[in-house]
Amino acid sequence: MQIEIPGVTLVGRAAEPVSARSVEEQLGKTAFLELMIAQIQNQDPLSPAKNEAFIAQLAQFSSVEGIQNLNESMDGLVSTLRTGLTMDAAALVGRNVLAPGNQSGLNAAGGIAGTIDLQESVGDLQLEIRDVSGSLVKTFDLGAQEGSTLRFSWDGTTDAGTQVQPGIFQLSAFSQAGGERVAHAINLPERVVSVSITDAGLVANLSGGTAVPTVQIKEIQ
Repeated sequence: MQIEIPGVTLVGRAAEPVSARSVEEQLGKTAFLELMIAQIQNQDPLSPAKNEAFIAQLAQFSSVEGIQNLNESMDGLVSTLRTGLTMDAAALVGRNVLAPGNQSGLNAAGGIAGTIDLQESVGDLQLEIRDVSGSLVKTFDLGAQEGSTLRFSWDGTTDAGTQVQPGIFQLSAFSQAGGERVAHAINLPERVVSVSITDAGLVANLSGGTAVPTVQIKEIQ
């Protein structure tokens, strides 16, 4: 089942009516007690049930009831957590975030700012910016960098110094290792247009048409 509320999508299975579930559990408890009482009433007076067996049956009943009560408590906890996720989701809608991606549009200043994730130190980091046709627009030689999160900012000018026209641009960061290109993850600004709560967790739907788990969002702006 999918439930839509402004800016938030809840995806999941329809909850079983509480009244029906309660009746079913009550019938189970009643049937257990009736069977146990019937056993006592109809036992052979010359060979009554041993105390150990009777106590074992009581322990079994207590265990069944304990499990049912635990399930009820877990249902309540899940409901509370889901409500908390919904509130968190609503707070993200309309906000700008930094999230993993490889393309972005120009910001209000006519450029793009983001971060590069480096898992280890590199000696010759480069950042390339291309237009939607794949033509190279700008190259940044960032040199040696420590393994960390590196911030970058592009002012929207080409290598020739001219200002680019508004549009979508593709960004890639890489270094050289053993004569081969090693790509590095880039986080770019996007606006959250809606959020989906799925069985896998909270997912942010971005203005560029992509979706990322909220745990992958690097920064809320």
